Amino acid sequence: MAFTLPLSRGVLDTLAPARDAIDPLTLLAEGPGALEGLVEGEVRELRPFLVDPAGRLAVCAPTRGHVAVRREGAAVRADADTPFATIPDEGDAASPVPGAPDGTGEGEGEATVPGGAQDPAPLVLWHPEVRVALELAQGSPSAMLMGRTRGGVVHVAVKVADPLERPGVTWVNLRWCAHLLSDDESAVAAGAVALVNWHRQAVFCQRCGRRVTPTSSGWTTTCPGCATIEYPRQDPAVIMAVLDHSDRVLLAHNSAWRSGFWSVLAGFVEAGESPDRAVRREVLEEVGLAVGEVEFMGAQPWPFPRSLMLGHLARLEPGAAADIHVDGVEIDSARFFTRAELAEEISSGRLEPPGPTAIARAMLEEWYGGPLPESPRRIDPLRQS
Repeated sequence: MAFTLPLSRGVLDTLAPARDAIDPLTLLAEGPGALEGLVEGEVRELRPFLVDPAGRLAVCAPTRGHVAVRREGAAVRADADTPFATIPDEGDAASPVPGAPDGTGEGEGEATVPGGAQDPAPLVLWHPEVRVALELAQGSPSAMLMGRTRGGVVHVAVKVADPLERPGVTWVNLRWCAHLLSDDESAVAAGAVALVNWHRQAVFCQRCGRRVTPTSSGWTTTCPGCATIEYPRQDPAVIMAVLDHSDRVLLAHNSAWRSGFWSVLAGFVEAGESPDRAVRREVLEEVGLAVGEVEFMGAQPWPFPRSLMLGHLARLEPGAAADIHVDGVEIDSARFFTRAELAEEISSGRLEPPGPTAIARAMLEEWYGGPLPESPRRIDPLRQS
């Protein structure tokens, strides 16, 4: 069983030997030659991209015929209902973006934002000139070495204090837009968001309580008091498409979600617990169903803030009742759907399924046998005006 998962794509060489040898900002200032002797293979280009303290990314996006969704408080936080943090300037789809890459690898001059009202192009990370990136770098860590993608391009995530306004540049919440990025940019973006979220939470040493210092190009923290080194954490979580004896799929509504949004069940793996046991426990606790066969489907990092989603296909235990009893706390509604019923609920707007970035969507489409119908309820980051 195999399917494409945004945030799990791309070919990325982490360049681990260089992390302790050179500061990412120094690397940007000195150029590709600074990696000579530190890493094997070609380094053709250094390409910075920007991320803010809330984990939003600066991208070049088509603007003509589209509006970015902006909600109350979007300028100061990136919540689940804020696909875009800022609204691009009105204008043509080919809006000039100062300092964006022009395809030559030099990062000089102006470029155009691809796409248009009829054929919106995928998003691309905004890669400003090195000079601009160095001027904007703020915070701790101010830059993180993300690795090398195909073609010898080394990516450096530069953290800025605030999402600056630039014509043609939009700040995005990755959970809404990862499926619109290329494979390689999806990989470096997911890593950058994960590191920013981790550094925001891992401020103090867990052993002695002193404020820690980012080290290894942003990939570790070190305590100046007791020398404890910490590494980025991912919390394992199971997410499961539960099928009944008639091959219907179970969807549920979490009490914390917006009205109309339904998805498959999920929950964190507890200490000393295997993923398959976690699947059975979560399903029993949340909807009162006994699961038998459990099959692993795939895994997806989910850096919001630091989960690793372990996807499973779970079938009810042979002979077990399919009567649903929601816990009434976390899950307030749940039901089984046939393929025809789910298609009708989505097309009518009564049900909003998981978005294209999430592993939940891929799992549902694997069961459904193809792409789900488009939902009129879905918040589209490139919504037609």
